[in-house]
Amino acid sequence: MSTRTRIAGVLVVVALVAAAAGTGLAASDGVQSVAQPDAPAVDTRQAQVQEQTQTQMQTEYCTYPSNGTYESFEVSNLSAPSGVEAGEPVTVSANITNPNDVPMIQCVEFRLEGDVVERTGWALNPNETETIEFDVNTTGLEDGTYIHGVETRDFGELTTLTVGEQPEPEEPTATLQFDDQESDGSNVTVASANLSDGGYIAILDENGSVVGATDYLEPGEQENVTVPLLEPLNESATLTAQAHLDTNDNQTLDFLTSNGTEDGPYTMNGTPVTDDAEVTISEEPTEEPTASLQFDDQESDGSNVTVASANLSEGGYIAILDENGSVVGATDYLEPGEQENVTVPLLEPLNESANLTAQAHLDTNDNQTLDFLTSNGTEDGPYTMNGTPVTDDAVVTVGEEPTTETPTEEPTTDEPTTEEPTTTDEPTTEEPTTTDEPTTEEPTTDEPTTDEPTTDEPTTTDEPMSETPPPTETPIDNETEN
Repeated sequence: MSTRTRIAGVLVVVALVAAAAGTGLAASDGVQSVAQPDAPAVDTRQAQVQEQTQTQMQTEYCTYPSNGTYESFEVSNLSAPSGVEAGEPVTVSANITNPNDVPMIQCVEFRLEGDVVERTGWALNPNETETIEFDVNTTGLEDGTYIHGVETRDFGELTTLTVGEQPEPEEPTATLQFDDQESDGSNVTVASANLSDGGYIAILDENGSVVGATDYLEPGEQENVTVPLLEPLNESATLTAQAHLDTNDNQTLDFLTSNGTEDGPYTMNGTPVTDDAEVTISEEPTEEPTASLQFDDQESDGSNVTVASANLSEGGYIAILDENGSVVGATDYLEPGEQENVTVPLLEPLNESANLTAQAHLDTNDNQTLDFLTSNGTEDGPYTMNGTPVTDDAVVTVGEEPTTETPTEEPTTDEPTTEEPTTTDEPTTEEPTTTDEPTTEEPTTDEPTTDEPTTDEPTTTDEPMSETPPPTETPIDNETEN
């Protein structure tokens, strides 16, 4: 939609004509839509005169056919000031639409008190809308209220124009309440605002730079208005809330882009309407990671220890410390949650019993590798509770190798059975005891003589005859055990 301008003649002539005709028209409020030739703001006689005049002027001045077989151009959105000082120019505008399916030209008129001041032909494409403007000179008009408007063949809109000394426009007013507050740094809250003509609230820093602003706010009172900041605040600051007008009525804050020529601040006695507040930046509340450990007294072979249970809210590690606080063992990364019977390998085997401490550690750099030692304690520090590391102590008793000697003893117990030949020698000792009757016992001694050892024993039995009874008693006992 485009805008074209026509210049209307000096209205003083029209005013004189209207006075001579004795037209005393009452002012109408707002804009009135009219359909020609009947104008609602005039009486019947006046309407007839105007109809005749229009017909004559249409024939005389409008060189375009009336196109009676087509729809008349339509008029909408009449715009004009409601009042003006005598002699000041006035711009009257309206939208003109061609409702037909063919392009055509029709006459468009600007009228004052029912009389045509300017008539022009207007060309529009099918269903096209354009804005037409008439620049009117009010020089010579007496103070008073006049009916004027824009009309086509069948349609029009009317409004009133008051000529004369204009009352001072009521200055727009605004109030703001911007209280001290805590913020996460992304926005601030204005407790209350009342903008008589609508507009915006801008937030200024201590240098007067705009650091945040609202969208358009409707006229009237607003409460708890959230104002987003252009950049998050990193530290506490004193900020200023400032009320702004929407001077160009586009509902977009153009104060910055126009270098302050548009959407300036509301003022009171020439001073911008503002309010200050201390905005304290509060850290985002975060839950402190938690951990619990149960490290019971235990026996160990010295290569590792066992933590009965552990619960690390954010995962991490369990380190084992000796009595000097040195790390002597640690787990791999443990997932968040509860763990049971966690085996912790020791860096060096324990050679003796000791008091050890299990300590829960975070994975602060999220690399699932315990960097507490290599970073000198700057990474993967311990879980804490009330500022104290989460730990548990246990006495770890290092026992001797499990009684694995018992299996070696068993073979020794089996071997005596294989040593029976030594015990078989003992029966030979028995025979010498029976050798007191050697001649009679020879048949029985023949059997042992078949055993080669028996031939050696008679020589040995000769010397220790007195000592042979004790050894003979032992094998007798063994035989009874068997």
